[in-house]
Amino acid sequence: MATGSTTSAVREAGSEEIVDSVARVLNAAGIPCVLWGHFLWATHGVPTYIPLDLVIPDASLAAASEAMTAARFSPPLVACLDPTTCIDGSSPDRQHPHPAFHMHIEDTTPGLTVSSVCLHLQSETLWFLPPLRASLASPRTCRLPRYLALACDRTALPPDELGMGRGVFHSDQTVVVVPKAHILTEALMRIMARDRYERVGMWAVQHFLYIALYVEERGILDLRLLPEPLGKLYKELTGRGHGNAMVKLMRTLGVPVLERLYR
Repeated sequence: MATGSTTSAVREAGSEEIVDSVARVLNAAGIPCVLWGHFLWATHGVPTYIPLDLVIPDASLAAASEAMTAARFSPPLVACLDPTTCIDGSSPDRQHPHPAFHMHIEDTTPGLTVSSVCLHLQSETLWFLPPLRASLASPRTCRLPRYLALACDRTALPPDELGMGRGVFHSDQTVVVVPKAHILTEALMRIMARDRYERVGMWAVQHFLYIALYVEERGILDLRLLPEPLGKLYKELTGRGHGNAMVKLMRTLGVPVLERLYR
């Protein structure tokens, strides 16, 4: 048991250091970023992992790509040789949202839970939030919006528990910023409506259901913070309401509905 615990601790510490180092490189270039994807889900307590995803402002993509390519990371990050066919890039077989840029982690540490670093545009992920402002590139000194938190914030994130996701970061000095649970939930609801007929939509549905199972059940999600009628629709989508909740969600968000599929 002790050996397994030690291995897990090393693995989690290594993953945490990687995401923190990437965030620091982006911040040093004046680029704000927030955690996204599976690593974000895990930080909120969902038992999942890989890859490491970050959201950046759309206008910062070129600068972010340049900063990451020029930086010396440990373990090293290497450019993808064929992003169009890579499963971590734009491969048509990819189930997750496609990143705008990604690099691979060149490391052989046993059990390391991160294999690549992916950058996503805010317009594709958190478009309903105000634009990520430049001051967020100094997350430890600026005043964070109420819907964001540092990844070490124990009032916003769960502890690391057996059988659950990694939870709050161990280091109190991290610069990694995370959307709070209600923002993560709203993002998934909007994506599963927007991409209802695509693979990404099914991915969003799956992870939305994880929210109810692993996040809400532990008291981390405050449903009162979801804007209505999304709060009510959340309950219907998780089986506590009536009617065709997905159709209601799509219509609420102005997404066209293929009526023939719901007759």
